Amino acid sequence: MKYSLLIALLFSAFFCKKSFSQESNDNISKTIQKNGNNFLKNKNINSVSIGIYKDGQIYTEHFGEIEKGKGNLPNDETIYEVGSITKTITGYLVAKAVLEGKIKLEDDVRFYLNGNYSNLEYNGIPITIKNLLTHTSGLPMFLPMNMNGLYEKLNQNVPKEYLELEKSYDKEKFLKDLNTISIKIKPGTNYSYSNAGAELIGYVLETIYQKSIDELIKESFLNKYNMSNTAIKLDSIQMQKLVRGYWMNNKTPAPNNFNSLWATGGGVKMTITDIMRYVELQLNIDDPIISESHKALYEVRSPLQISYFWRVWNDYYGTSYSHHGGTSGTQNWLYIFPKHNLGISIITNQSGPKTPNLLNKAAKKILKDIIKK
Repeated sequence: MKYSLLIALLFSAFFCKKSFSQESNDNISKTIQKNGNNFLKNKNINSVSIGIYKDGQIYTEHFGEIEKGKGNLPNDETIYEVGSITKTITGYLVAKAVLEGKIKLEDDVRFYLNGNYSNLEYNGIPITIKNLLTHTSGLPMFLPMNMNGLYEKLNQNVPKEYLELEKSYDKEKFLKDLNTISIKIKPGTNYSYSNAGAELIGYVLETIYQKSIDELIKESFLNKYNMSNTAIKLDSIQMQKLVRGYWMNNKTPAPNNFNSLWATGGGVKMTITDIMRYVELQLNIDDPIISESHKALYEVRSPLQISYFWRVWNDYYGTSYSHHGGTSGTQNWLYIFPKHNLGISIITNQSGPKTPNLLNKAAKKILKDIIKK
């Protein structure tokens, strides 16, 4: 009798657990469906891909059409430019270099530069690797300098003008221009977002490893996490799957970024499934590189801090890590919530001044739905 009761209890526990798991899956799928369809109702939005990683499971859904009027739905094989999400990958590579003893956060960046860069200091205080990671170096948003302010113009020609500037620029010109920059504030004291700083990190990484950034990414985690469609330079087959998005209310797609520098500021391309595998990596607390890359290095304002390029936030949901990414054709937000073993990515092939806020609101609604349920 006791033996029969034990079997019955185990049988019941197994199927209750299975039923609960199925209910959780259904709730997440419904949440994605609801928020995906609602997101499409926003002006100028014509497609969106949503990915959720929860407790070891990956959920992805796609809505709308890649090209206006063609009805071609994005899918798990669709490759997006993820923009500045790239910086968090760069941060991972720097954290790896720190743990390997190849670089130190307090290193004067000029240690890795050939030539005289006496300008990269303020009253004798140099720019450090840590300053580059936390956007406190005092370097401009962009190099070349005439790229700064371009996205503030908000006219239909911005993607074309940006591409022309990229194509006319290269690594040699970047290093030459870097020599002319005047640092007007003590490094480490003021947060000012800098793609130029992230590109300089790329130069440092390639210098110390004598390998390309693509090679470093692949060796570090792409193979381990089966991220076969993540790269800066795509092959010919992958290029056919790369999305071209829309700038503001333009009717024709914007060109893809040219990435004439190290592309460590915003040059990586990924599918939504690869983004979810990247979330899995970021939630791996047993990876010492992840632990290092999540360490807060600078406080912007409470509760916002910056780690290795990640935005670190503390609130009701615990400590979270997030980053926005944008090009002249795509926009996305990526959120990591270790306390809930959860990651959320939402990406659209539309770019404009209002898009980041729309994505952020949608991600927060998804978060509330999942945690509530």
